[in-house]
Amino acid sequence: MKLKSIVMTAVVSVILLVGTAQAAMTLHEIGRAPFYQPPLTSVDDLKKMVQTEEMDVKRGFDLTPQADLYPAFMDQIFKADIEAVEFEKGSKFEWMFYKKKGKGAPRVVKDVTWGNEKPFPGYKFYIDNDGSRYTFAVPLGCGNIALMGVSPIPAAAVVPPVAAPVVANKSPRCNMVVSPVKAFCGEMVTVDATSSTDADGNVVKMIVAFLDSQGRVVSEKVIDGLQAEVAMPCGANTVKVVVTDDDGAKGASPGCVADVSSLSRVGFLADAGYYHQFDPGNYLFGRIGIEYKLTHDWSLLGLVGGAVHVDGSDGKSAFLIDALAEYKWSRYYVDFGVGGWITDGDDDNPAEDSQLDFVLGLGARVYGEPDAFNTSLFVEMRSAFDEFDELGEYGRFGFGVRFRF
Repeated sequence: MKLKSIVMTAVVSVILLVGTAQAAMTLHEIGRAPFYQPPLTSVDDLKKMVQTEEMDVKRGFDLTPQADLYPAFMDQIFKADIEAVEFEKGSKFEWMFYKKKGKGAPRVVKDVTWGNEKPFPGYKFYIDNDGSRYTFAVPLGCGNIALMGVSPIPAAAVVPPVAAPVVANKSPRCNMVVSPVKAFCGEMVTVDATSSTDADGNVVKMIVAFLDSQGRVVSEKVIDGLQAEVAMPCGANTVKVVVTDDDGAKGASPGCVADVSSLSRVGFLADAGYYHQFDPGNYLFGRIGIEYKLTHDWSLLGLVGGAVHVDGSDGKSAFLIDALAEYKWSRYYVDFGVGGWITDGDDDNPAEDSQLDFVLGLGARVYGEPDAFNTSLFVEMRSAFDEFDELGEYGRFGFGVRFRF
């Protein structure tokens, strides 16, 4: 019985040691799993990170025991007293949330200790909620938000009342979010400055200005209130908001300036390629046209051009008029619609006659960005509607390159 008791005690000790080891983590390097990139360089960078990553910040809090602290955190971070400090070896954090290799959903690790001899730089600040003061830390190199500890809010010192001096009205502090930051000319975007604050009054209205790449105002609107939908003007590169309090003082800050992109619905494109007809016949074709973007995914294409018959016993050179719908996803797109194949050939010869075609194509962008000049490769099939049963003989199959301007 004594031996059995000793063995059971040893097993329980091992389990407790293993559980303790698994619950704790010693950190030796900053930046391997950053919540935010690039590294923070200023308090404004920290606030911008919290603003732009707002949804992931909430997801991170939801994984911690202090999930209900999120509203207080977002309400106080923009007016908190944030100090730059050096975190020495042995600094402890109850939890820290991060992203694996800087990507994907946030994750949380608990009971973290800094184990490197070299201290790391970061920011330290306090958030108060329900009578408790929460001490937070954010390393500059990764933007990971960490809780260091919780303590009671210090009692305010009791001082004898004195006559309040007359002080000048303080300017409000501006904070805002714009969504979406990319929109077509004339499309409505939401400007939300409800997180702006005023130390001695209330923020009551805002001025929303859109600026071009040279800093010139292309559109400006005064709005009663702190949230509104405004039209994205053509040529806008930046939106800037100035808020006004109930005493007329105005306030602006880096948190009220954001980059935006005003997108044109109309673009130009050009195609060059090759068709093969098994009848047989070979063609080199070229088209130019206009793209009208209905949404960010759907477009209408109008194309004109020609197909030159270069080889084969059948077929004639043709004038092309194509009207296509296009759906985009990622870097790929599919085109479908109708096209006119107009020739001076024999109308009784299916390989040479003028006809109304069904056109189907599939392509992929290989160079450039979607909203700038880019190049793609595509494959395309076209056949007269009354010749689907002879597609293998009279259908035309090809490939080409497309340039969007």
